[in-house]
Amino acid sequence: MKERVTTTPGRPSISGAKKVKMRRDIAASAKRLFQEEGYAKISIRRIASEVGCSPMTLYKYYNAKVDILRTLWGDVFRELFDLLEAVPNAGEERLQRLGLTYVQYWLDNPEYYRLVFISDGVTQSDVSVFIDNPELVQRFALFSQALLECFSEEPEPDELKVKLDAFICFLNGIAHNLITISSYDWSEPNKMIAMAVRAVTE
Repeated sequence: MKERVTTTPGRPSISGAKKVKMRRDIAASAKRLFQEEGYAKISIRRIASEVGCSPMTLYKYYNAKVDILRTLWGDVFRELFDLLEAVPNAGEERLQRLGLTYVQYWLDNPEYYRLVFISDGVTQSDVSVFIDNPELVQRFALFSQALLECFSEEPEPDELKVKLDAFICFLNGIAHNLITISSYDWSEPNKMIAMAVRAVTE
């Protein structure tokens, strides 16, 4: 006797490909709105209207507005670290090249810098969930490795952390000032980065 297959009435489930496409469409619309009007001013209802769906439908793809923002941050950092990982391993010069590539990425994409670092209405907890992501933490390790290559003797872990944190702060500060105070006649990025490298490796 042939077994009868029963089905559950209602709408069919969303296929994986359709779900991915819808998430991309939502993120793309939100990205444009965030950049044009600011993250804090945009509601889920507004994003849904832009995409052409209801807010309830949008919630099937993202739990909250900040989840969309974190997705956009993830896209930006994946693109950035793909560039950084392509930087040739040139001994002590690698840290300088990584620093310049990092800063230049933000200078070439100031709208991404503002999206990541200057989004209004973002709380510390919103950021903490993102920066504690193991994938992101692991990718930042290339800076630590490049810094280690600059020493004949490995620094103590605490000292290495201070040097690494200071270097990242140098880089973000350079990018931030060049982007947000562009009317000032800043020194060339490569010269400022070279000074930052000397500061953390001497």
